Amino acid sequence: MSLKFNKVSPAELKMTEYKKDTTAHAVVLEEYGENYFEVINDQYFIIKHFYAKIKILDKQGIEQAAKIQIPFYKGKNAFEVIKNVKAITHNPNETDELAKDQVFSVDVNSFYGETRFTFPNVKVGSVIEYQYTLESPFYYNFEGWDFQSNIPKMYSEFNAKIPANFRYNRSLKGFQKLDINEASVKKRCFKVPGIIGRADCELLKYAMKDIPAFTEESYMLSRNNYISKIAFELSEEVLFNGGKKVYTKTWKAVDKEMRKDKNIGAQVRKKGFFKHHLSDEIMNESSELKKAQKVYELIKNHYAWNGKYGLFGDANVRQAFQNKTGNAAEINLSLVNSLLAADIKTETVMLSTRAKGLPTQKHPVMSDFNYLIAKVTIGNESFLLDATEKQLSFGLLPTRALNYNGRAMDFKKPSYWFTINPYAENRQSTMVTINVNEDGTAKGKLSQANTGYLAYQKRAALAEQTTEEYLDDFEESLPFLEVSEYDVQERVNVQKPLKEVFTLAFDEDGFANAETFLDPFFLKVFSKNPFTLVKRSYPVDFAFSRVYTTRFLLSLPPNYEFSNVPENQNFTLLGGKAVCGLKVIQQNGQLNLTFKLILNNFYFEPEEYQELKAFFAKLSILQKNTRLGIKQKL
Repeated sequence: MSLKFNKVSPAELKMTEYKKDTTAHAVVLEEYGENYFEVINDQYFIIKHFYAKIKILDKQGIEQAAKIQIPFYKGKNAFEVIKNVKAITHNPNETDELAKDQVFSVDVNSFYGETRFTFPNVKVGSVIEYQYTLESPFYYNFEGWDFQSNIPKMYSEFNAKIPANFRYNRSLKGFQKLDINEASVKKRCFKVPGIIGRADCELLKYAMKDIPAFTEESYMLSRNNYISKIAFELSEEVLFNGGKKVYTKTWKAVDKEMRKDKNIGAQVRKKGFFKHHLSDEIMNESSELKKAQKVYELIKNHYAWNGKYGLFGDANVRQAFQNKTGNAAEINLSLVNSLLAADIKTETVMLSTRAKGLPTQKHPVMSDFNYLIAKVTIGNESFLLDATEKQLSFGLLPTRALNYNGRAMDFKKPSYWFTINPYAENRQSTMVTINVNEDGTAKGKLSQANTGYLAYQKRAALAEQTTEEYLDDFEESLPFLEVSEYDVQERVNVQKPLKEVFTLAFDEDGFANAETFLDPFFLKVFSKNPFTLVKRSYPVDFAFSRVYTTRFLLSLPPNYEFSNVPENQNFTLLGGKAVCGLKVIQQNGQLNLTFKLILNNFYFEPEEYQELKAFFAKLSILQKNTRLGIKQKL
């Protein structure tokens, strides 16, 4: 038990706000981690003691901090154990201890579980504290310490005692700096039963003070890339018999292992099986590109993806193909085999998804990877392929795979890093035409075409709803009109732009009122500014560049006129990284409004955030305030 447990000061109970962040709903007053090695039943274990004390500042703080979830890993033959969970809620003149029967464990998935509990009798102003011990046989997965979380911390300290025969690479990640960084050696501190002699230990102490909350915002990669933490990776283990186990390997060694790996390298040697499933039409295709496209469509349409990634799992491409369902690794390895069987130069690319984090590049860290795709080379051009989703077109990766770099390997030559560039032609073109009649009634048409990732996103959205549900949502967003006819083209043929046409009927009153104001942005782009932080310490990543254009044509009869016409506007971000413009031409009872938003760049550094936020604030105001005034002539 921590010596600090059940010791709360009157000042901590009286505290009503955290002065260094007056918006905080809760604050960690102090937290400590103690980590050391122990031999239990002739096996190495890492013992992790954790203690934290937290102040609840308002009702939202109760939601943020009073429900605890402690993850633990479950391997095939071993698992982590959480013990000695204790928790107390402190209020003025009373304390409530957590009962043992209020602690329970659940399975999250096949690899992880969680021990959970909720603090009793938590109120605004409470001080809560808890501690536990985790015993882990996975000493090669010594995860380190997260200094930063979704609530601010006044003090966070990590201590470790590591036997000298275990050598770890360590790195400080994130944007906060250590206030304490100490390392020393304790002689003869670690004893293994049955082994003569003792090992020295390295004593580590890392601490940070006044750590701001990590606030997630739209358009970011994984928080794992940016949150402040100390990370450990086992480099080597020196055995007591003088031998050595090396864990940090070279890519040359990894390539050799991957060739023999039953879930990756061995699965790429099945092209004979897949060749039998390639038609004569495919095999006799003279164009390499068309042949590759046909193979891609064959595999994509054959499989139903089960939603799992499956890298380093139990892959069996032959069985998956026969079952017509599989994980991403099985589907894309089937694609690799089929392309190779069709004599197309193809490599396997391992990567980390956007949600997992950026892979380490200075040396192999295989646990960084969790996804697999195919890379095809035709002439001087490369195509990255993923056959898991029906909405994907040839050369278009799912957004989850757009994580900058992947490791390409053909299991013959040395592997190499390959840059993952997103598809560039992502456009949304909208055309609105409205004709007003002399009696004030009006009809119109809205046409929209999407390409690239914008088409992929729209097709995915259409797949989740019936047409009726989709049109109901459309009409709900525009209550002054209804859709009398709707047509969608190329919904299935993903190689072509997705086109939608809405025939619009306006309310019976239409424009018969004395004066009517009309918003020309029926379908707004970034209707709200997604960037609201005072300061953002991590980059903005839109995943891909994009272009939005809208042309709005409004025709009036002779007895109507325009009472309000918006002014032209143009503004540019950082020398052309983004451009926005509004141009209005009025002539002979017709108004022609053209809008454009071009995001030439999809990545912006933290130093560019304030200008980016200001750009999107202008965009939001432009769409909100642009109104066309229409009235009858006197």
